[in-house]
Amino acid sequence: MHLGSPQKILIVRFSSIGDIVLTFSVAATIKDLFPQCKVDFVTKPQFKALLAACPELDTIYTLNGSVKALRKEIDFSQYDAVLDLHHNLRTRIFLRFLSGKVYRFPKNNLQKWLLTTFKIRPKNHTHVIERYLMPLFSYLKSKHIGQEPKFLVPDYARIDIKEAFNLAPKSYVAIAIGAQFATKRLPTDLLIELVKKINNPILLLGGKEDETVANDIIDGAGKNDIYSAAARASIHESAWLIKNAKCLVSHDTGLMHIGATFDIPLFVVWGNTTPDFGMYPYRKDQKHVWHFQVEDLSCRPCSKIGHDQCPKRHFKCMRNQNTVRLAKAVNDLSG
Repeated sequence: MHLGSPQKILIVRFSSIGDIVLTFSVAATIKDLFPQCKVDFVTKPQFKALLAACPELDTIYTLNGSVKALRKEIDFSQYDAVLDLHHNLRTRIFLRFLSGKVYRFPKNNLQKWLLTTFKIRPKNHTHVIERYLMPLFSYLKSKHIGQEPKFLVPDYARIDIKEAFNLAPKSYVAIAIGAQFATKRLPTDLLIELVKKINNPILLLGGKEDETVANDIIDGAGKNDIYSAAARASIHESAWLIKNAKCLVSHDTGLMHIGATFDIPLFVVWGNTTPDFGMYPYRKDQKHVWHFQVEDLSCRPCSKIGHDQCPKRHFKCMRNQNTVRLAKAVNDLSG
């Protein structure tokens, strides 16, 4: 182990929701090993509120302006180690001149390139959380048991679900309809097909950008027990709605990773991405996680992130999803 107990460690991850939630594991592991250690975090301002769900964090810095201005705000000399869990050009510029103090996680870009270009699957699947922990273990010169990420919903976000949506906790199926890129989302007509086949009440989750799709789903489904929290619920309120759901149906997105921190069944619909990238729901017990993906497509995965439209124009990775099988799996929870 590293000589002495660290007093302060800085974690750097600028974005995005899912990636930041996965870093909670690192903060929790640090606090588990060294309860007195201060853990600070650097992110973009739009993600600062998200970090309220990670009680292990102390001070949070935000990149409000230039990297140069942020460097002047932080006294790097106070940190025993800086964990770069973003590892891009911007964080390299931000952390320059800190030789010997910065520990970066392996991005496995060659492996991702081989997967997207030649469809060569990795022989060993390493979850991104396991790679996030590598810089910490490198600093400590010793490997430990990593903590699963926990998402503590703030008290102010624990809304009365009955009053807000006329739904009892654990009675409804939460469906996260959004994702950053179109090729990671089920088309609206397939979402309508899906919700029609699900027996339980439905609660749609998403951001402001998903509000129109949510309304289209409600109009097209013709059901009386479907509700929308899209554009109505904050990220923490959405987390509370997921925690209290019967189960979560989600694309490869941030709400999927939040859902993985709660003890609920998960149904993940994969489009252009695959679990081979190591961004699947992180649970030591995968018993209640089900993956739905169109197998044997020579074009998949086409990107490690996503596209605004299918490069092949056919969009088979989502258009060929079996909504009957997915709905049956959800309904079987009541069996």
